[in-house]
Amino acid sequence: MIRLAIFCAAVLLWRGAAAAMNCPAEVRVSLPNFEIAPYVLGTDEVPEPPGLLVEWTRAALARSGCKPRIVVVRRPPNRQLAELASGQIDVLPGFSFVPGVDSEMAFPMKDGSVNPGLALLSDSVSLYVRAGDARVHWDGVTLTSPNRLVGSSTGGGATAATARSHGWSIESAPTPQADVRKLIAGRVDVILEPDVVVGPYLSGAEARAVRRLLPPVRETQRYAPVSKRFRRAYPEFTARFWRELCGQSRRGTPSERACS
Repeated sequence: MIRLAIFCAAVLLWRGAAAAMNCPAEVRVSLPNFEIAPYVLGTDEVPEPPGLLVEWTRAALARSGCKPRIVVVRRPPNRQLAELASGQIDVLPGFSFVPGVDSEMAFPMKDGSVNPGLALLSDSVSLYVRAGDARVHWDGVTLTSPNRLVGSSTGGGATAATARSHGWSIESAPTPQADVRKLIAGRVDVILEPDVVVGPYLSGAEARAVRRLLPPVRETQRYAPVSKRFRRAYPEFTARFWRELCGQSRRGTPSERACS
């Protein structure tokens, strides 16, 4: 009887909190239309298992004090950003924060800056060249290459901002895999990609054909930004979602309790 009473009290408290909080009836989540194993699996559809990032996001949304309907779609990165701006998408898990770039994305903030305590993943952005090409050099400051164009997959905000900061001209590719293939085929001499994103495509023959240049061009963190419209409508739910998602991403790791 005591356990039943405690359970009932907990349910009533949860329902009271949910009633007091403005809850979305539906949350629309967008993922890129290419695989980023083990975080996002599949391409145009959402398979089962869907990948760690999808599992974390679903669990966090379900544990944030509301019970919204969760819709997950796959889109090319540029379309993801366009649909977020037009109000068709609410959440973009896995995006990086770019300082000084105004967008429709709202990130978890603390003391006027993005809050690394709620990051999901650490990542870096690196330059890659053909394994046997000794003409391209990178010393951490200056890139020397016979071709002024740097390949990069379309839609990477942090990658594009990094290229602009160095004065590099981008030759766009629709996906990281297409970018790697362009490099191997000699259509570009160097590509700039997030290591988490491009890593799964560097296996077998591709791994032997491509060489990563050190040091990384940029160190970054990945979050789950929401649209500014969504955050304005559901501020408390958004804050709970970010904290819960961070906890999901760190469960079972040494930093499990470090979300703050």
